[in-house]
Amino acid sequence: MASVAAMSAAAAPVNAAPSHSKATASAKAVKPSSAERAGACSNSWKSAVGVPGRWTKIEDHTCSLWGAPGFKTGYQWASQRGRVCVKVKGYKNGREKWYDAGCGANGRKKNVPWGNVAANKAIKVKGFALFKWR
Repeated sequence: MASVAAMSAAAAPVNAAPSHSKATASAKAVKPSSAERAGACSNSWKSAVGVPGRWTKIEDHTCSLWGAPGFKTGYQWASQRGRVCVKVKGYKNGREKWYDAGCGANGRKKNVPWGNVAANKAIKVKGFALFKWR
């Protein structure tokens, strides 16, 4: 996990001279849409299995979310068999935080704080179930 600002600074060449072009100086900051922040991430369902009696972390390694100040994301799950309790990953002040999303055969959690962080979405589940999530 890293802040978007830190990753941007790290991407600049070490000996790069600062740009002094008028075009750069006069450019206005444009807040990207949530679809643009998610980049090429698909909103497709990922299959998973819950284990009874303990929390199991399941991470989406297909791509990262690039947040921005005030950015929020959402999660959804649908069980094919069984029921699970779910916690979803978000960020508060740049630190990872797990938010309760509830228990059941299906559900969703909207407006999970993410902020100015680039990281993979993840959930924790407890209970036996075959389910899909996004």
